[in-house]
Amino acid sequence: MNAIILHGSAPHATADKFWYKNIAHSLNALGISTIVADLPKLDQESLTDTLVKIREMNLGINQNTILIGHSAGTNIILALLEQLTKPVKAVYLIAGYCQPNGMRHTTLKKSYDWKTIKKNSNEFYIFNSFNDPFNCNEKQGRSLFDHLGGTLILRNDGHFTQKKLPLLMTLLQQY
Repeated sequence: MNAIILHGSAPHATADKFWYKNIAHSLNALGISTIVADLPKLDQESLTDTLVKIREMNLGINQNTILIGHSAGTNIILALLEQLTKPVKAVYLIAGYCQPNGMRHTTLKKSYDWKTIKKNSNEFYIFNSFNDPFNCNEKQGRSLFDHLGGTLILRNDGHFTQKKLPLLMTLLQQY
């Protein structure tokens, strides 16, 4: 089993910030091979360019993969799921959004193939916050949930930029 973490918009969120490395280290200790994909131009270059870079990383996305995305990284996961032919084990969308949130995002598509996305993951966990300063809030979470189902978790944790996310780690330990 493997896990791939996709960070939020660069340069604010990079592979070395927030909870990414802590979660990766904990999952690796559990025997789940985990990487934080380093995308230094995420949400600054086109979605197409970002997806090409991800393909070039040969991340080994398959039916035993857990995809974890934060903020703009969730949009990358949605785009990847549109392209898969077999479902991944699980998807965790942290501070995700699928509608404009008042900011410019090159990762946000105008529309998604929700049917394909939904069939390409066995489980969806959606974390959003009532007090997200970037409008990746409960409304965005409910919209994702309406399209994907799964488990919606609404908190008061801002944009989930803490060093540790104990609830996320607890859920990931089920694997």
